[in-house]
Amino acid sequence: MMKRFGAGSALGALALLVLLPLGPAAAQEKDPLTEVNPRVGFTSVTRSYPSMDARYVRVGIPREIAQVRRVALGQSPEEVQAVLGRPAVGYGDGSWEYHLSLPLTRSDRLICQYRAFFDGADKLVRGVWRRPQCADLVLGRAN
Repeated sequence: MMKRFGAGSALGALALLVLLPLGPAAAQEKDPLTEVNPRVGFTSVTRSYPSMDARYVRVGIPREIAQVRRVALGQSPEEVQAVLGRPAVGYGDGSWEYHLSLPLTRSDRLICQYRAFFDGADKLVRGVWRRPQCADLVLGRAN
């Protein structure tokens, strides 16, 4: 026996077929504090002299993952600095770049660049990591 569906049912089924694959993606909002974008103008480093060991080129402020997770939207520059420490670079647009040394394993650390963007009211509105590995550490997707 064959059932017949009305136009409304067919449109509903079609909508489900189109939207169902988007469900998980639509449900996951982008976190404005853990964006990854190496092209937002991070500083680059070079060796001071050719024989300098590459592992000593950039030094980061040691921070634990739990500390970094305390950064929140709407914080003032002073509140962000209380959590992350003194920024390595300040930009003309009011944003700050941090060089953080985050635990990768029990004995290894990863130097991560993070840029904090503030709005005209000096409230944190965006945070960007240069490397996806660093964002993954903070989001708990690695380590």
